[in-house]
Amino acid sequence: MSPRIERLWVRNLRSVGEDTVEVNFPPTGALVLLGENNAGKSNITRALDILFGDMWPGSRRLEEHDFHGRDSDGIAVQIAAQVSGISCPHCPDGEVAYFKWVHDQSSPTSTGDPVTYSFACSNSYCQRTFVNKEMRAALSATVLNADRRLDYQLSYASKFTMLSKLMHRFHEKLMDDPARKDQLAGLFSQLVGEFGGVPEFAKFKEILASTAEDFGQNLPYRLDIDFSAYDPSNFFRSLRVYPTLADEVRNFDELGTGQAQVLALAFAYAYAMAYGQSDGTILVIDEPEANLHPLAQRWLATRLGALTAPGLQVVITTHSPHFVDLARPENLVMVSKDAGGATRVVQRSRDDLRAHLVEHGADAERTKPDTLGGFYSASATTEIVSGLFSRRCVLVEGITEALALPELLRARGLDVLREGIAIVSVEGIGNIAKWHRLYTALGIECYCVFDTDSDKKPKDAANLARKRRDIMSALGLAEDRGESENLSHEPIAVTSSYATLDPNFEGAAERLFGERWATLHAEAVKFVGESKPLRARYAAQRLSAEDHPAEATGVLDALIEAILGDSTVPDTHDGGQYESTPAG
Repeated sequence: MSPRIERLWVRNLRSVGEDTVEVNFPPTGALVLLGENNAGKSNITRALDILFGDMWPGSRRLEEHDFHGRDSDGIAVQIAAQVSGISCPHCPDGEVAYFKWVHDQSSPTSTGDPVTYSFACSNSYCQRTFVNKEMRAALSATVLNADRRLDYQLSYASKFTMLSKLMHRFHEKLMDDPARKDQLAGLFSQLVGEFGGVPEFAKFKEILASTAEDFGQNLPYRLDIDFSAYDPSNFFRSLRVYPTLADEVRNFDELGTGQAQVLALAFAYAYAMAYGQSDGTILVIDEPEANLHPLAQRWLATRLGALTAPGLQVVITTHSPHFVDLARPENLVMVSKDAGGATRVVQRSRDDLRAHLVEHGADAERTKPDTLGGFYSASATTEIVSGLFSRRCVLVEGITEALALPELLRARGLDVLREGIAIVSVEGIGNIAKWHRLYTALGIECYCVFDTDSDKKPKDAANLARKRRDIMSALGLAEDRGESENLSHEPIAVTSSYATLDPNFEGAAERLFGERWATLHAEAVKFVGESKPLRARYAAQRLSAEDHPAEATGVLDALIEAILGDSTVPDTHDGGQYESTPAG
């Protein structure tokens, strides 16, 4: 079995606070860290780099800003990783259970060193804790980010570049076979003999030796010819990697940053596939979407999705929905910050996710751990997945609300983009409950806005009522609130966890804004065509402050408070016939 990391724990490193962050590595597919900027994704990958990166962990030293709260007094940074597939060198049948790294300035070792680097064996009787280099080298992390650019990685600038590590591995394999080693030595001797057979060269070498001896007088040094560049066993030191175009060698400076990103990933993949089958390789890719246009992001995401193989684990940090694969929900790590500014993560196993979905109203018989990923992946859109990157999410039925509602809210002072709020069309009222369950399971706070559909014919009413009952179940409220007779018929009725539009967005807007809305809605045809969503956005953008009557401003202000989570409005309609129940 190839060495691999199973679980990572991080505590007190930069934005990661006293509450330990735990990340589980999936058996297949890439581990994807997603969340807002500055949430702490890079600090999790930094922990990986400390344990498995180029520098020996015992030599790592932290600066003051590396400690949570930028204060090292009384704080210990702790990083640990559960691993598998690494034999313990100190006992016959034990394996390394985990590595642990601690930087504690207030409790140094007997030598005064603030760093403790140790391991634990799976056999309880093995009391060894000292990590040797062979054990440590079984797992290695390669980090690709903006600071480790392609021209650097494909050079011999240090022994830690990808090219240097590749050729070091190549040399090891080349020299492993004694017969091949002897054969190469014989080829080298033959090659040197061929050089010596050139009369001019032999004469030059003879004159060089005698002249250096004459010029040097009593100096011990002489000059000789170095043929090591022609030694086949040393060819690895001369190998170069260049970009090519139409079979012509080009310079790295000619590449765009997006092209360089893709080529660096191609090299890293080839390296890991060729030399990582028995060795443990962790490939950390920081924002693979950087400098790539959307179509290129989608293409690269399809390639990275199939990147893992025996001996290769991939970790991706991203702000792009294209790199989020809902077919593997257990691979997603939602990274955010709590009210105190400390990094927190949400990651659910399939069994855990299934339990949450059922607890919040999903059908227990139809919701299976092995199929729920495919269920969500099949109905996901780029817009829906983008909602996973938001602070809060407003789930709406369709594109009309997604386009026009932000304009009405902006007129009352809420810029949803500035606040990190996503207003997401889920393609129909029947999908609101489904996505509310998944979003909240992954730690995204949600608010629901949907139609009463009071204008629908009786034959459609039962089906729509069933979907509204499902929404109430997902919210943790009494299901009968979704019945038509229990819904408010105000244009917009706001509660703390959902709002209804009667009978729909267009009808509610016309009732709130009257003739002015109707005029703008009709006028929009000349500019945006017959599209209802575009006409609704056009009208919403052109409502002036004078066009907002008191009823409209009051209900929109209440909706803003509810969306922000600041609402004191209970989950009631029509005079408070229901008691408030916390949303699920």
